Amino acid sequence: MRDTIDIGIDLGTTNSAIALAEGDTVTVIKNVESQDTTPSAIWMPRAGEIRVGAKARTRVENDPDNTAAEFKLEMGLADVARNFAKAGVKLTPPQLSAEVLKSLRDSATRFLNGEAPTAAVITVPAAFALNQNKATVEAATLAGFVPGSPLLQEPTAAAFAYGLQDTSDRAYWMVFDFGGGTFDAAVVNKRDGELRVLHHAGDPYLGGKLIDWALVERLLAPAAAAEFGLTDFQRDNRIHRRNFARLKAAAEEAKIALSGIDSTSVLVEVDTPGGDTETFDYTLTRDALDRVAEPYYVRAINLCREAMRENGLSPDAIDKLLLVGGVTLSPGLRERLADPAEGIGIELETRLDPSTVVARGAAVFASTIRHPAPLAAAPAKGEYAVELSYEPAVTTTTTTVAGRLRAGRDLDWTGYSVVLANPEGRPPFRTANIALNRVGAFATEVDLDERRTSRFIIELIDPAGAPQKLVPNTLSITHRTETFGGARLAHSLGIQLADKTFSPLLRKGAGVPTTAREMFRTSHTLLRRDDEAMIRIPVVQGERARATRNRPVGQLTIRPVDLRMDLPSGTEVEVTFEVDASNLVTVVADVPLIGAQFEAEIDLTSVLTPSSDVLTRQLAEAEGRFEELQRSAELPDVDDRLRRLEAEGTLPTVREQVRAAATDAGAAATAEDRLRDFQAELDDIDDMAELPRRTRELLDLLAEAGEMVQQAGAVRDEQELTALREEAQHAIDDRDLGAIDSVAERTVIFMARLHRRQPGWYEDAYWSVVQQPGLLPPTAEADRLVREGREAINKRDQRELERVVQQMIRLLPRDERETFIGLTK
Repeated sequence: MRDTIDIGIDLGTTNSAIALAEGDTVTVIKNVESQDTTPSAIWMPRAGEIRVGAKARTRVENDPDNTAAEFKLEMGLADVARNFAKAGVKLTPPQLSAEVLKSLRDSATRFLNGEAPTAAVITVPAAFALNQNKATVEAATLAGFVPGSPLLQEPTAAAFAYGLQDTSDRAYWMVFDFGGGTFDAAVVNKRDGELRVLHHAGDPYLGGKLIDWALVERLLAPAAAAEFGLTDFQRDNRIHRRNFARLKAAAEEAKIALSGIDSTSVLVEVDTPGGDTETFDYTLTRDALDRVAEPYYVRAINLCREAMRENGLSPDAIDKLLLVGGVTLSPGLRERLADPAEGIGIELETRLDPSTVVARGAAVFASTIRHPAPLAAAPAKGEYAVELSYEPAVTTTTTTVAGRLRAGRDLDWTGYSVVLANPEGRPPFRTANIALNRVGAFATEVDLDERRTSRFIIELIDPAGAPQKLVPNTLSITHRTETFGGARLAHSLGIQLADKTFSPLLRKGAGVPTTAREMFRTSHTLLRRDDEAMIRIPVVQGERARATRNRPVGQLTIRPVDLRMDLPSGTEVEVTFEVDASNLVTVVADVPLIGAQFEAEIDLTSVLTPSSDVLTRQLAEAEGRFEELQRSAELPDVDDRLRRLEAEGTLPTVREQVRAAATDAGAAATAEDRLRDFQAELDDIDDMAELPRRTRELLDLLAEAGEMVQQAGAVRDEQELTALREEAQHAIDDRDLGAIDSVAERTVIFMARLHRRQPGWYEDAYWSVVQQPGLLPPTAEADRLVREGREAINKRDQRELERVVQQMIRLLPRDERETFIGLTK
């Protein structure tokens, strides 16, 4: 068995690839058709027969009822399954992906002369959500790989592949990964041999598939409908399912062809309602393709700019733009990327095949990870076992190897020794005899060949000097000039609170593996006798303050059966998030009140496909908001943001995906994600439009506070007001609406404290609460406080009145309590 995993797989939307790293060589393993990539397509012509790859891909357009392709976009959706009519079976996206992985694994087995890989590093988009990553792990297990095969983000894998070719000591790179279904941008830093991903930005539903469908819906389908007099010729019309499958395949082929020529003929057999078949002939030019693809290019470029901006870098600071994914073969896209004004203006790096570079990088990474060891068994009679501890890949030419020997019986290892030897080293290497301690442990340093894999043999010698059989008796360590600085979270991760705000526990860019914990309070009482009661806490990924504008990835549920007593409202619950190196998450909830800790699983199987009806309503709402903002926009910043949304073609794309949602789960997921982002953008634009009014309100508050300080303020009040004015100016200069609101809230609190010093204020507060019916809860405590307050007023007992009012305020609803917030500080 291999010491390191060595196998890397790019599980792609359109095509997949597998590579093997051995020493300083990376080989892309060809499939049975002698191709570097395998189409991610499945065909089941009959029960028990599954075809994967090119043969399946050619059947998609003519046999859509028995084929499946582009199912990567449906990973993580719990209610999706593709039906294969002739076979009479349904397969989920993880099951479909597993068939692709099995095919790649079979190719590797042939290449390795019958040695079937048992583990692999599998790549995922950096923009993938938790449920999508979990579905990928499930697919790997179904394909026969050991449970827990590592995941690696695609732009990180690409950086590894390029890093193997690059000899510079220090550099900044931007990975531009535009694949068939997803887009990722990543800023990567190489410093003194360490590769570190600094920042991610991406879109899990921006890929070549969208460009293909845009060509169909905006050019090919309208032309075919006009030529043959077809009515209701829409993608969601099941009558024309075969026609649209053919048009989609032809659009993809034409797009690929236009990477090398200026125009191409699109020839498609179109079934007409009368039962005839007509040949549709359309000339597609590169210019027409670029016009259709323009919004998708713009969005990808904007995401790159966002990644650089959030990391404080300009294009001048980036040395190379690493091109990854089939879409980057487009000359139109490459010309735009090289343009400093319209694109990014960073030198393009094109030395490696963009279709296989991710698999190559995954293999390089796989060679740095020790192969998962099988469950330890007692050594056979006459054999000894060793458990080793070492780094399989290092950047130094000397490293430490430690180990502990085991026998099938209790044994004092005093007098035993081991020798580590690399007879093929340059020069050959051999240690002296290394004495074992009483429990069989040892540690030693070994020398490595530079930029090669050193393979060591371990010899065990008994006290009499006789060699003994040791299992395993080999290990391999690779010397590399670069190392991986660790994976990072591509999204902030946290929970949705009762008020619909997002509380991130882990911030975007945090290194993984990592752990974070935070204390929360329950928003309502949980009674054990209520079988239907439960606390549901949505788990979301994203960067928006409004949780509903982020991507839901699961749900944390606490049920009465998990508890041994009732939980009153406000009970503390400590939530701990643990993220492993593959970005897979577990959660532990601790309830101190009952002294119990229990694992609360995130249900990643609850993410469902949005219905077309819901998406249609959401689209109408978004369109209405967009039109209203267009009519009312007065600020240059608002106009700029609106124009950006138009340039990215957000609404046309969403409309097309919503129309297709009824028949295409991938389109539904794309539409939902785009609508969520679109609404979040509109939220930001709303905030920008609010800036002038909220700024005026803050300045008015500060002016009023200034008058109060002049009339009755102390020196410390003047100092506090000066600090508030300075913070307000910073917030206004930064055009930060959140900061403006924060300063305004603290100014109100400040004014309330000034105001309560005025004679009669507590009495006014008392009567303002008492005289509003229903403001206080109908409890004995409230009745008592009302009575005690009236007595304090009659007795002119100011201190007693202050105490009563303070306690009354605590009984008020939260929004009303904030009116008197100055009293409770």
